[in-house]
Amino acid sequence: MLKVVLADDEKKIISLMLKLVDWAGLGYEVVGTANDGLRALDLVQQKQPHLLITDIRMPGCSGLDLIRRAKGLQPGLHFIVISGYRQFEYAQNALKYGVEDYLLKPLKQDELSDILLRLKDKLGEETALEYHLQKSGERRQDLLIAALKSAAERQQPFLTAQQAEAEYDLRFGEGCYFAALIKPDISYADQSLDGYRIMMQHTLEIVRREIQPLADECAAAVLWEGVAVLTYLRDYRAVEVKQCFTKIRKEVEKQRDLFWGIRCTVCLGSRKTCPEQLAASMREALWLCRDRLCRVQPWRDAESEEPALDERYQMDTPHKKRFQEAAEYLDETRFTQELEDSYRLIVPRKPLNGQMLEDWFTQVLETSLYGMQQNAKVEPRFSETMRENFWRCAAPQDILILLREGVCEQLRRLSEEKSLRETRPITEAKRYIQQHYQQALRLEDVSSAVGFNATYFSVLFKKETGQNFMDYLTELRINKSKELLCSDTLSVQDVAEQVGYRDLKYFSRLFKKTTGVSPSDYKKLYK
Repeated sequence: MLKVVLADDEKKIISLMLKLVDWAGLGYEVVGTANDGLRALDLVQQKQPHLLITDIRMPGCSGLDLIRRAKGLQPGLHFIVISGYRQFEYAQNALKYGVEDYLLKPLKQDELSDILLRLKDKLGEETALEYHLQKSGERRQDLLIAALKSAAERQQPFLTAQQAEAEYDLRFGEGCYFAALIKPDISYADQSLDGYRIMMQHTLEIVRREIQPLADECAAAVLWEGVAVLTYLRDYRAVEVKQCFTKIRKEVEKQRDLFWGIRCTVCLGSRKTCPEQLAASMREALWLCRDRLCRVQPWRDAESEEPALDERYQMDTPHKKRFQEAAEYLDETRFTQELEDSYRLIVPRKPLNGQMLEDWFTQVLETSLYGMQQNAKVEPRFSETMRENFWRCAAPQDILILLREGVCEQLRRLSEEKSLRETRPITEAKRYIQQHYQQALRLEDVSSAVGFNATYFSVLFKKETGQNFMDYLTELRINKSKELLCSDTLSVQDVAEQVGYRDLKYFSRLFKKTTGVSPSDYKKLYK
């Protein structure tokens, strides 16, 4: 059994949680309840629970303080926070502390049960058969939706009814088929990726809960683009479909206390008569979802507005070349200027749709990536991460910021790596000179020792040290000779030979030119 402590300043909320689910049946034991933060801390210390469910605001010790202090007492403790409206700042800070999930008031039985089952599996306990069956079904839905998206992108037919039944246990027949995307947007998604992930999971659970009573067969899964839905109805009922998806949108937007300014867009592909045509419906839903970047509407339906699938954006070759060169030269300033100039050209374009914005984004990214790769290896997941982050953008300005910050971060990293690559051989060269300055040392000897062409090495050495090779060697030898001249046992001839000069007259002339006195006079001064 997994031990749980419940904490809320409202006794009726604790009573509700105790009655809402079958704790023992789910494998949990409630080992204590508390109406204030300090009492909850005492229970954490005494009972050593696996899970603490707490209100975001508590008397005596706030929910945030409780989480922080409880983590100090028990680092492995897991948390679920309960949040009411107008507690946005508290809730966002709680997500930053790494809580597992959240519950919105009023509490719902199915939401609490889903979270407890999901968390139980994460904690590594023996999971209920019901949960395994649920996860198996969800995995099939994930695979089905991924296959649908792939078919849409490749513009190929989707599965036949026979293939859908054999591979995914779906019973298709005569009726209506369509794909949809439910897309929640928050303007600061990149600042709270854990919170964004939790929000998308909650959106998926809302979609599955509301769609299943409506559809004869359905599947839903989280994609980069949003929560994608495949729906089959023997009889299409337009009013009920709109009511269902409108309810989904409103349920998602109820999370505003956790995600300030959340906006949800529902995008429906056109209705089809067989499953093979679902890829075309999904392609339309994806187009409408992209287009929310240009037209903010809560409801988009391909039946009433035909997606302009053939209206695309193609960047001209000189334009691409400028991006490529800026990236190749690792020039942040130039890249930023090119990006802002390009953005000012694309945004006023008429007509402009979300697909064209993605085309612009992709071409800037690809040409910049090609340029950077001429210098060094870019982070393996950079392109994939940028494409994923594109779908977290809620407006054209967000795309501009994503490209500027994402590419410039890579340019800085590559520039630093290049500098280190150039500095490292100079460090090795200095070490080699220190070890061999007593010998007849030439530029070619040092450059060969560090694996560089002599001409290139000479330029690099001057750039990094501010001196040419011979001046650096001379300064090193003269400084070493000063140390040796202070010795009573060594003559000027001995010192000259020990620092690499066989010609005493040349050494003396060089020493006086550098220090202003002859080696003999220097030796007398420091005797």
